[in-house]
Amino acid sequence: GRLARAYHAAVAAGLVWALGATVAAFQPPIFALGKRGLLGVALGETAVNSYSMIDGALNLLVASPSSPEWLMRGYFLLYSAMLLLAPLLWYAGSLLVWVVPLTPAARHDAGYWLQLLYSFNVLEVYLVCMVLSLLQLDAMAQQIAGEMSQGSCEAASQVLEDHFGDLVQPPTCLTLASGLLSAYWLLLAATLVGIPAGLVVARRLEEEEEEELSRRSGGSSAGDTAKERGGVELDAWISSEGGSERLLPATSQRSHSTRALV
Repeated sequence: GRLARAYHAAVAAGLVWALGATVAAFQPPIFALGKRGLLGVALGETAVNSYSMIDGALNLLVASPSSPEWLMRGYFLLYSAMLLLAPLLWYAGSLLVWVVPLTPAARHDAGYWLQLLYSFNVLEVYLVCMVLSLLQLDAMAQQIAGEMSQGSCEAASQVLEDHFGDLVQPPTCLTLASGLLSAYWLLLAATLVGIPAGLVVARRLEEEEEEELSRRSGGSSAGDTAKERGGVELDAWISSEGGSERLLPATSQRSHSTRALV
């Protein structure tokens, strides 16, 4: 009916929008990281850096120069596969299954691959962990700076606070300020729309698979019932009086033939 067509169109539109919004949100920066305090004053305009999803993948290749190259390339491939490729392929595959008529065998295979892609899709986990990590980033950075400077950073912060508080804001050795940009919220909205729409498609595939199995089991049960019924009728016919009389002439003929041969 009309409601079913509207529901079908809404799911398809949600998948299309999620796919397009996710692609559009990968290139622009999703969060900014600024260095403030004495280090921020020293760095000047370069104290603020912005990072996109693609930048995050590329930065993995040079994140740790002391680590083996094959290890960093492995991290790069995992990041790209689980955060960039898997969400896009899952949205596209779900949309294809939803709008294109497929045979039962093809839908079964599509359901398997979509479930596999969804298992590797960790984009929503990444978005949540990003918020949690940004909230703790400044405290972690100050702790690392204090350990590396062996206490000199804390002493410099005290001097800045006492004598240069008007020039350095905040009067610390290092303070990190982070913020989420518009591309992050676009990616979050695409995830909140795309995942429910994709799960609707997955549920439809499961229901159709169960219906197909029920139809096959029902057909085989009907065939077995017909065979059993036919066997029972045959036994009843043989044991009946009419059946015995019809079988007797044939038996007598075989007995006469045997005597003649002897």
